[in-house]
Amino acid sequence: MSAQPTAAAAVARAPAALPGAAALERGLDEAVRLPADAIARIAIPAAAVPAAGLWRLPGDAVLWEARDVELGIAGVGVTAAASATGAARFDDVAATGDAILARCVTIGDGPPPRLLGGLAFAPRSATAVGPWHGFGDAWFALPRWTYERRGGSAWLVLAIAPSEARDRARLHAEHAAAVAALSEPLPAPRGRAEATTDLPRPRWAEAIEDIRSAIAHGRCRKVVAARTRRVELAAAVDPAAVLAELGRRHPECTRFGVRRGSAAFIGASPERLIRRRGDVVDSEALAGSIARPRGAAGDDAALALALLDSAKDRGEHDLVVRAIEHALGPWCRELDVPATPAVRTLRHVLHLHTPVHGTLYAPRHVLALAAALHPTPAVGGTPTAAALAWIAAHEPAARGWYAAPVGWFDASGDGELAVAIRSGLLDGATAILHAGAGIVRDSDPDAEWAETEVKLRALSGALGLTPESPR
Repeated sequence: MSAQPTAAAAVARAPAALPGAAALERGLDEAVRLPADAIARIAIPAAAVPAAGLWRLPGDAVLWEARDVELGIAGVGVTAAASATGAARFDDVAATGDAILARCVTIGDGPPPRLLGGLAFAPRSATAVGPWHGFGDAWFALPRWTYERRGGSAWLVLAIAPSEARDRARLHAEHAAAVAALSEPLPAPRGRAEATTDLPRPRWAEAIEDIRSAIAHGRCRKVVAARTRRVELAAAVDPAAVLAELGRRHPECTRFGVRRGSAAFIGASPERLIRRRGDVVDSEALAGSIARPRGAAGDDAALALALLDSAKDRGEHDLVVRAIEHALGPWCRELDVPATPAVRTLRHVLHLHTPVHGTLYAPRHVLALAAALHPTPAVGGTPTAAALAWIAAHEPAARGWYAAPVGWFDASGDGELAVAIRSGLLDGATAILHAGAGIVRDSDPDAEWAETEVKLRALSGALGLTPESPR
């Protein structure tokens, strides 16, 4: 990564005068004495600010900002990474990641090490050519520089080999650059579309009717159909600014980001796939939706009642609840699944929502739990094999990491993964946006198209492409 600060104020300061410089120096003193194969993690106190600013620095990057504001993490640069391919990618990346985490030694009073990243929706759906180049089937990184915020406390953590600790001047300059990147405000993006390529409406209608026919003939019960919109912008957009804008617009969602090379996959997901904390696990069903008209917040109660009264949406939602219950049930000695859904209100849409809370029989890695759940009928369909076969055969663009698990895990196997929806891939002046709709027997092609239009607003609004009144 570059050693140059991104703000003139940081350049003007001597490194020794920078807040946290003394903690970095003490950490480097300890790091040089560690075994050669260790990874030294030097924790430096920092100001509590939005994490996305760290993405101003160059290099591969990751971000996780939890919807409950409990945890915000951004990382830039890669000290070590776990990658895997094929059907066993969940287990393989967990094993490699655990070996990396076992080498970590934290110096100072800082947070524990975590690997951040994600996986493809299906093996080989993020191919080596095309927009998903570099992402692969699974990739989780231990960043070189990590900014982590929990409540009012925050740290910058440098992860290096002990031998690197002797290069004091360079590391102090990197620290100054990280502080500067975090300190500058991120303006709201103002994107302008030069050209837009979308799935033709007739092809969408044909796909929905094909799914309805498959359901009528008993080949499946639900398939989630996705569409892709490619937008060529007048100028390149800053992913850090888009992530910050997603945080301002969608604080009730988990913001995530993974940058590999020039491409950044980012989004604001309302859907938790799995969270494990010790023997406690949490998941949720989020399926069945109704659009929330712009500026019509006063109608939320009526919209919620309409959604709860919809037999089509209740049936679609129940398929997801039963699938989660079936996946987690064998792992849990207790599993709490409410009998009826609630309604979750987001900026653009209301969803039927059922939280699922369980207690494990025995410790299980969060990635093992994710493998049992993914893909739920909320993003794939049911039966799973038939739905995935339809997606592979009929969707014109590979999903890549869209609708796949993204998140983090630590050395104990704790962690959290969200479902990467309300998302898109940014690469320079190109934005590729994704949205899907669950298709069941009673689905109407026009209504499902309108639903995906609403879901596309999350990222297009953050890009500045969809003007709307603030809520």
